[in-house]
Amino acid sequence: MLMLACLLVLGGCGYSTGLRISQNYDSVGVELFGNETLERDLEPQLQAQITDVLTELSDSRLLPPERARAVIRGKLVTYQRRNGIRSSDNRLLETGVTIEVEAGLYVRGSDTPLRTTRAYSSVGYTLDQPGNEREARDRALRYIAEELVLELFAPG
Repeated sequence: MLMLACLLVLGGCGYSTGLRISQNYDSVGVELFGNETLERDLEPQLQAQITDVLTELSDSRLLPPERARAVIRGKLVTYQRRNGIRSSDNRLLETGVTIEVEAGLYVRGSDTPLRTTRAYSSVGYTLDQPGNEREARDRALRYIAEELVLELFAPG
């Protein structure tokens, strides 16, 4: 009952968990990011993560970048594997990936960003399962996508 009362109060005061992007930009597009790293095929994965975050958190429509009012554009700057933890016989047991991204928010047709930001994430993983690096990379890209969207569209 207390939870219901809290939800009614929060709903009544205009509280929202979503980003109100549509007040300024009725549509948003995400360009395929550039990639200055030596790791291939990160760009479509990052684009998909940013698109998912925008879908989940914002009230704006997603459109192809050439039709959207606001466009997110950027580049992957860093992809590194860290040294990690080794066993007594020098076998690598645990390691991690660090990814860094630069991004800007542009109005369609402009080459000058309204806002820019950098985001990075470092996620560790064990080597006992073959897919662990991919899962760590996916977690890092998701975190970066969330940070980019929140930073680029934050009020003020």
